[in-house]
Amino acid sequence: MKYYETEDTAPQQQSIVAEMLAHYHSYFKSPVNKLSVIKGGLSSKSLLDLLEISGSTRFDLAKNLDLTEPTLRKHLSAPKELSTSLSEHVLFLLELYDKGLDTFGSIQEFKKWLPEYNIGIGAKPNDLLDSITGINIVMNELHRIDHGILA
Repeated sequence: MKYYETEDTAPQQQSIVAEMLAHYHSYFKSPVNKLSVIKGGLSSKSLLDLLEISGSTRFDLAKNLDLTEPTLRKHLSAPKELSTSLSEHVLFLLELYDKGLDTFGSIQEFKKWLPEYNIGIGAKPNDLLDSITGINIVMNELHRIDHGILA
C-alpha cells in the first residue's frame, strides 16, 4: 500500500519510523554489539524495515546494496539471516537514517536532503550510499551540520 503524505499522516509516519529504528539503537550505541550482530547476521526483516524507512524502491535499494532486484526479493521472502557484508551495509544505512532523523528532526526533511548536491561532500549524498565509506562520508556531514559547520 502506498502512503500519501498529508499534514495529518506526517507525524504518524515519523512515529512509525522512530519505532522501527528504536529496535536497532542498541547496535548503534555499542561497537561491540554492532560487530556481534553483523557477524551473526541481521534478520531479513531488517531489509523490510530499511525499505519502509528509506521509502526507496526495491530496485534502488538493491542497487545501493549491490544486489540484483531478484536477489533482494529472495532475501525479503526468506526469513533467514543476511550475510556478514549485507548485514553491515544494512545496519550502516539504518544508522544513517537514524542520524538523519536526529539531525533534521524529520525523516521527510532528511529524505529531501539526500538527493540534493552537497557542497561539503562534493556530491549528492544519495550517490554515496552504495558503500560503507560513502555512508561514513554522509554520516560525517550530518555531524558537521549538527555542529554548524556547513561548508
